[in-house]
Amino acid sequence: MRTELLPGQQDNEHAMPLDGFVAEVVALLEAQPDAKEIQVERVKFLRYGEARGDYDQVVATLNASDPHGT
Repeated sequence: MRTELLPGQQDNEHAMPLDGFVAEVVALLEAQPDAKEIQVERVKFLRYGEARGDYDQVVATLNASDPHGT
């Protein structure tokens, strides 16, 4: 998420804006009050990577886009 918790994260174009995250989570909670898991749309590519068989590629893509380096 685009916050100031990590240096540079607030400027990361790949990070989800905090207000968008909060709005989506609240809408999901209102629509699905008994949900066992709440997932914003942007996290599903990672959450289901293993089931799709492309988890390693997803992680490599995330690592390559990390503005903090390795």
